[in-house]
Amino acid sequence: MSNPNPPAREAAGSSASTTWRRIAGRSTLAVWCWILCPSPAMAQSLKQAGTNIFNALYGIVGVVGAIALLATSLNWATGNWLGRDDPKRLFFQVLFAVALAFAVVTIIQFVKDSVGASASGIGSL
Repeated sequence: MSNPNPPAREAAGSSASTTWRRIAGRSTLAVWCWILCPSPAMAQSLKQAGTNIFNALYGIVGVVGAIALLATSLNWATGNWLGRDDPKRLFFQVLFAVALAFAVVTIIQFVKDSVGASASGIGSL
């Protein structure tokens, strides 16, 4: 059997389909924003919700980091009962990971605040 659609036409059709999906996705997002944010007060409450999410992320990173650091420091002090690598190395790896997690959340918060403070209109998202 021969293929009625040559490969070039199939590729062009899938590209057009992808383009329409992107347009539909963006317009759907715009419609939902228009429906859900009819007033500046609603937009402000969404901005506050975003701030609350970042505060929760800081809390989660802090608690999980504190537990991990406590466990690895106890492991180091009591003789490697985790039974893994060098306990001192494990402690410093966890310390570095917690610092990196705080840095990532802080950088994202800084970028969000910087974009929100601009006059371009993106900040109202």
